[in-house]
Amino acid sequence: MTALPASAPATVPKLFAAHLARSGESARAFATRSGIGYPAILALVAKGALPRKPAHLDILRKELGVEREGWATLVAGGRRGGIAIPADGPLTLQQLVLKNLLSQGFTEQSFARASGIPYATIMGVTRRGAVPRGDTLAAFATQLGIATEAIDAAVAHTRVAVDTDHGEDMAVTMTSDASVPNLAQLVADTIVRTGSSVASFARTHDIPYVSLMKLINTGQPPRRKTVLDPLAGAMQVTAEAFAASLAKSKSNPQPAEAPRQSDNAVNPFHAALLRLVEERHFTTKAFAEAADLSVLTAAKLLKRGELPGRATTHEKLRTLLGLTEIAYRDLLASSRAALAANDGSDGKDEAPAGGYVAVSTGAAPSSTTKGELFELIDRMSPAQLVALKNFLLSVL
Repeated sequence: MTALPASAPATVPKLFAAHLARSGESARAFATRSGIGYPAILALVAKGALPRKPAHLDILRKELGVEREGWATLVAGGRRGGIAIPADGPLTLQQLVLKNLLSQGFTEQSFARASGIPYATIMGVTRRGAVPRGDTLAAFATQLGIATEAIDAAVAHTRVAVDTDHGEDMAVTMTSDASVPNLAQLVADTIVRTGSSVASFARTHDIPYVSLMKLINTGQPPRRKTVLDPLAGAMQVTAEAFAASLAKSKSNPQPAEAPRQSDNAVNPFHAALLRLVEERHFTTKAFAEAADLSVLTAAKLLKRGELPGRATTHEKLRTLLGLTEIAYRDLLASSRAALAANDGSDGKDEAPAGGYVAVSTGAAPSSTTKGELFELIDRMSPAQLVALKNFLLSVL
């Protein structure tokens, strides 16, 4: 593996395009050979979006022949809100951690799982340039194999930069609370870890669904003790840790960062649809309307990764995805191969993808529970909510 030459393209997409041009290989052929997946390669070529899975990123690095430090610099600069990592000179804590994290093949999520450091804390350092407490700094040094002296120097350089750019108090503020997750993120991470939806988590712990969704989506913590007490019991953290997260959210409410459902797709076609939903911020109903499909059909596509059976449905989805007929056929072929490799399953018995964003079918079953009603209520327009309230007041 050689170092990245000074004349090389400055971004991963340009480097990849140059690689294809030199080798004469098509994007589809590269995807098939490398195992990265054609939708991810299409996203790299068309939108400059890097693969999200660490294993795919490392495959791409090896295919392009870039050494790890140069790769870390390319990836850090190519992400949303890219961070420049200088080749020489002192690094801030953000640059030092990000450089070591990426060069070792981690993403923030995979590093959180491997290290035990909370995801919110890692994001605070790599995305916002925060400086956590001393014990957390020591954990970063141990898990990434960074010398303590290098960490201390980076912290000192970070504080100089902060004092120069934003005022003398900011570094102290970040140090005091950056390692404490906000309550919305703490709740969301707990729900994801338990494999629940918001509705089932709310039912299990007797927490109002509406209050839980408001916390996750807006960061505003509940005020009532009758909500906070069962919420604290469900978090599986100490009373002190819960109180710290609650205090942080009261002073600076921040919504939870949702996991990407496309990372848990059951096949490439499923991944392409989920990425479309994520990029356009569609609900299931909005996706159904955009594709001119029933809500039930849309839910099956998004939750279970089923391949459509009707030619008309395929044409609608191809148009919505913006793919040519050849690209769409390739996507279906790779998806059928993935389903066949999965113990011969056709995908119909797959469990829904992980995450805490519930996808409703649009109709409550006959054995309707309070949680399912809350899910339906959450999808209503303001006018529908007023009509429902008036109806309930008339019958209760």
